[in-house]
Amino acid sequence: MSLTKSQFSKRNIIIGVGIFCVASLVVAFALKSIRTNSLTQTPKAAPEPIGRIAIILDDWGYNSKGCAFLEKIDIPVAVSILPELHYSQDMARCAHQNNKEVMLHLPLEPHKFSETYPDGYVILSSMTKDEVFAHLDKFFKNIPFVVGANNHMGSKATENRELMKTIFSYLHKNNFFFIDSLVSSDSICESVAQGEGVSFLRRNVFLDNEANSEYIKGQLDQLAKRARKYGFALGIGHDRPLTQKALLEYGQEMKNQGFDFVTVKELIDYAKKK
Repeated sequence: MSLTKSQFSKRNIIIGVGIFCVASLVVAFALKSIRTNSLTQTPKAAPEPIGRIAIILDDWGYNSKGCAFLEKIDIPVAVSILPELHYSQDMARCAHQNNKEVMLHLPLEPHKFSETYPDGYVILSSMTKDEVFAHLDKFFKNIPFVVGANNHMGSKATENRELMKTIFSYLHKNNFFFIDSLVSSDSICESVAQGEGVSFLRRNVFLDNEANSEYIKGQLDQLAKRARKYGFALGIGHDRPLTQKALLEYGQEMKNQGFDFVTVKELIDYAKKK
């Protein structure tokens, strides 16, 4: 039986609608399957770094030249600032604006002074508890955005249990961490910090005891070796052009090798789990 033109058109329309419906169902099922798979599929974990490294640079506050370095470097270096210097607050603001940790470089008594300081600038073993607290209040209030401290000098102070207990009780109360720069092999800071509940780490490598580019790079190598062996390492250098240059040049190479540069606070938290 032959179809009229009108009947033929209707049949084509019905067939077209049927094909469209079937195709829509297939597409909808495929999309649902993709969404289900994307929700249930476990994302791949990021590769574990071969070591975590934090770096503190000391002695900021004498000038503001280093601000350009903080703007340029993408490693989260911590900026440890001496209190009450002409540029102390400016450098704290610069560090904070460039997402760098701000620390207090706390002046503590050495066995022998190699420099001259104003009266009352250095915390001494002979001070009373109230005098120590007054100094700490003054120093911490002088530097904005501060999150912790490490010692400037302090070979005598860090061997004095009563003095460090007083200092750490203040740090604990105000939720500051402490890094022992480890200028004395007889330091008692670690055990006192544990007793006072203060977040704490010790320095592993000094980076720039010699003003020599090759020496500094060699010390960064030592830092990397320690991080590879133990999982983490903490290095301390200074606000000096050669140190800054070495970090800008060599830091990226260390990252490419698989080392992860972290903040001091992050390193402390990681070390607690080891």
